[in-house]
Amino acid sequence: MRIKCAAIRYMGNVYEGVSHYAIGQKMIADGVCEKIPGGDAQGFVTECGKYVRRAPALMIAIGAGQVEEGKTLNPLHLFSEDINQYKQ
Repeated sequence: MRIKCAAIRYMGNVYEGVSHYAIGQKMIADGVCEKIPGGDAQGFVTECGKYVRRAPALMIAIGAGQVEEGKTLNPLHLFSEDINQYKQ
């Protein structure tokens, strides 16, 4: 299993994109929300289409070789910058 992209889960829908910031800006522009949802709303989607939070996403990305353990922005949570840095 691999991480496909960043995602925000909001009001029962999952919005996907290259970064949480870009997703949030598009959501605001589309009138979905007034500010970028944070906290547990931000996660990732796997290549299988499953939404996962940042901590499990980090473990998936490490296991898939998408990021190197100890060389991410946060040792406990995945950030879209981590994935985009290692895109293959």
